[in-house]
Amino acid sequence: MSTGWSDPDVTPVGGEPGARADDARPLTRPAGEDPFGSRPTRVRRGWVRVVLGALLVVGGVVALGYGIVEAVRAGNAITDDAVARGTVREGGGQEATFVVPDREDREYTVYLRFSGVFSNDEDEDLTVRDTRCVAITSTGERIAFGGNRQDVAATIGNSASVNHFAAPAGPTVVRCGYGDGTRSSRVRRPDSIGFVVTPGTPSLAGDGVLFIVGGVGINLLGGFLFWSGWHRRRPV
Repeated sequence: MSTGWSDPDVTPVGGEPGARADDARPLTRPAGEDPFGSRPTRVRRGWVRVVLGALLVVGGVVALGYGIVEAVRAGNAITDDAVARGTVREGGGQEATFVVPDREDREYTVYLRFSGVFSNDEDEDLTVRDTRCVAITSTGERIAFGGNRQDVAATIGNSASVNHFAAPAGPTVVRCGYGDGTRSSRVRRPDSIGFVVTPGTPSLAGDGVLFIVGGVGINLLGGFLFWSGWHRRRPV
């Protein structure tokens, strides 16, 4: 039985007219050509992205390093620069007394001082929100404030801001205690916690955190640009 091409009116693909099937030449394509129509590619560096990404990574590392140093400095300054210390507990705790320098009106911030290596952010937030304070200035003015109404909050290390106030020159007293809170917060907040009164506002203490967050964001953007530029592919 013959295995050749038996129909003389049909030419095999790739063969000459009248050729047998076993004489047909195989189809050939240029090397690397996809039979489905796609074109081969090769890596072609995007040097603009690579350089820009590298510069952003370097800038991000610098910002991150500065932020860490600034955050540590600010955290230490909260206690090192404190002008008074007191305690917070149910029904009121130990008051903090200090003297604002003559001829000088200053901003002061009350910070709660949490202890322990590991912190629970939710417990700390509940404790801050339940804290109520009153500052009695040298003029007899009573300034009430609390952690649930502060415009700018800052958590630096083991310190968390309650709020800030302005006081004129002269002796000043700060008293803090727990408000009613919620059933959950009353269970989770500590029975007693210390606080300090430090010159300045929470926004000043949180500058280092902003640099840390910004540095991380710049590093991510720079890393993406560097990677996309280094691995960019172009059709051959």
